[in-house]
Amino acid sequence: MALPYRPVVSDKSTNSVKQSVPLLGRRSLLKGLTGLAGVSCASTLFSSPAISAAQELEVFSWRGYFSQEMIDEFKKDTGIQIYLTEYDSNDEALLMLKATKGLGFDLVFPSSTYLTNWHLARDLLRPIDETRLNLDSVHDSILLNAERMGTVYRGRRYAVPFAWGCEGIIYDSLLRDYQPGEISWNDQWSFINKGFVATRPESALISMALMIDGTGERLNDAYVNEDLCREIFGEALLFGKEHKSHVRQFWRDTDGLASAFTLNNCVVGQGWCGPAHALWKQTKSRFKFLAPKEGALAWMDTLAMPSGTPNVDQGYELINWLLSTKGAGMFMAASGFNSVVEGAQNELDLAAQERFNFSYNDGAAIDQLYWLKPEAAWFRDLRDIYVRKYIESA
Repeated sequence: MALPYRPVVSDKSTNSVKQSVPLLGRRSLLKGLTGLAGVSCASTLFSSPAISAAQELEVFSWRGYFSQEMIDEFKKDTGIQIYLTEYDSNDEALLMLKATKGLGFDLVFPSSTYLTNWHLARDLLRPIDETRLNLDSVHDSILLNAERMGTVYRGRRYAVPFAWGCEGIIYDSLLRDYQPGEISWNDQWSFINKGFVATRPESALISMALMIDGTGERLNDAYVNEDLCREIFGEALLFGKEHKSHVRQFWRDTDGLASAFTLNNCVVGQGWCGPAHALWKQTKSRFKFLAPKEGALAWMDTLAMPSGTPNVDQGYELINWLLSTKGAGMFMAASGFNSVVEGAQNELDLAAQERFNFSYNDGAAIDQLYWLKPEAAWFRDLRDIYVRKYIESA
């Protein structure tokens, strides 16, 4: 599965994952030397912040998840200083924690589709005490689906749902009058849109399969049944070929998605919610975004504690702060992603609230989200074969 859209931010107070390697070594060694030579000696050697473990957190996060304003506000509320290291892929995060055997960071943010890899790596994540969490703030359907996707493993919780995003339908509101709760994935393939559709081939086949299925049940089974997967992708490919003349532009990245509408006169298409809402804002509500009634294609990131964290109490403080409407609202404003906290959008400015409520039918569409599943190697290979056939078809 292609990585979800994650807006890039420039924050000089953070470290990239490549920079974090020596930083991790200094701080890990600092904690080891504290017992041998004393804090003052170690601090002098490594110029590490003169803050006790009880007042700090080492956070290993997706790039763009934390703003300096969030870090400052959390410290103001709790007295705890966040030291932030950022990564750009699930592989980077997992490889780092494998290399350190779960040491060096207090919190990490695995994607739900990647949790199986963390569980198989063994002893990298610490079991989470649910009694210390404010899980009542999490949207019920998201909490339930997260458990099905691996936040609970062998009867114990290892991760907490945190953020989500999705692919839905972008359209020109000057030319089309689609409405929340009514729009279907099939609407972009209606005759009126012939020659004016923008889509990403990889995602198009998934949404076509969901549209043909209607409930998502067969598509769920396709993730674990190779024969059924071939059948479902075959059906989607047939539909895609029959409607290939509808496609005006295949897009690959954020810039390509935006230019399809602003420069290439596309009227409707499938796209990521983050760039879609940015386009909505930039074009003064001309281009809008809606979750289809069959379900927008959704991804989820979670919060987890590496097994070697020394700052457990402080970790729970940050998790609960991020699960509060205040922390969740600040996260949404800073990152452009959606929070799992029910009502977090009400902390945004009025225009952002309007975009969220319209896109997700005042929250009703959240219960209808189609959550993308972990992909076996054979599933990815099959999908790539059918995507290639779709692109190359006449």
